Amino acid sequence: MTKRKLIITIDGGGIRGIIPLVVLRQIQNQLDKSLFDISDKWYGTSTGALISAGILIQDQDTFSNAVQNVLDIYEFRSGSSVNPLGSSKPERALHKILDENFEENTFERLPKLHVVSCKKSDFSVEVFSLKNNVSVAESLKASCAVPGIFDPVKIKGDYYIDGFIKAKNPALIALENEIQNENLILLSLGTGILREIDETEIQVRATHKQCEELAAKNGFHYFRFNPTLEEAADNMQDARLKNIFALKKDTENYLERKKSKLDDLIRLLN
Repeated sequence: MTKRKLIITIDGGGIRGIIPLVVLRQIQNQLDKSLFDISDKWYGTSTGALISAGILIQDQDTFSNAVQNVLDIYEFRSGSSVNPLGSSKPERALHKILDENFEENTFERLPKLHVVSCKKSDFSVEVFSLKNNVSVAESLKASCAVPGIFDPVKIKGDYYIDGFIKAKNPALIALENEIQNENLILLSLGTGILREIDETEIQVRATHKQCEELAAKNGFHYFRFNPTLEEAADNMQDARLKNIFALKKDTENYLERKKSKLDDLIRLLN
């Protein structure tokens, strides 16, 4: 029997990264195997890149512990990352966390990781991975460099900004070099369906629709989990405890409603 290939993609969305973390926790709770062992590639944009890297760097621990450790950072340290020590330069706390946790690691340490960013010069998408093997910490800083909030990040002579400009949802990018057949599973994790719809959100939805169409055409398995925000705020910088609880509640309620879809995924993965 041919081994199935699992690709996990995680959207950008700031503090709303709590949503995919809760989804991953629930998937692992229902699995007989570790997602460390059965996942082949991870693609993340902005907060999705942080989550992917934060989990993968802990591959000597259990997957459940790895997810919880990242969730703890979002719950207890996000406020300082949004506005560290009252500073007008919010990258200070985030960069400190990245430097502390990834040190001098390159993608040789995290070969499954793919970090989505954009070149500042022309907004073209750049995927940092084992192929270009730069500093993981610097690639994550680049993927999170929201214009107007974070400074662009220079890597090998070019300046990079947040990947959400062109690929908040990196699912299509993940499919670009894959053989699309029944052995492929694409698990796409969103950061919430927002009340306010702008050009970026239209792009996110269009990417989802294209993935659905490609899956129907080519026969691969596509799962997208992305709850509508009901109690939680749209604002990706709202790190208030009340909003963190609301993000978790919205996601848990959504997963209850999507139990059948989640069960279908678990059957495939087990």
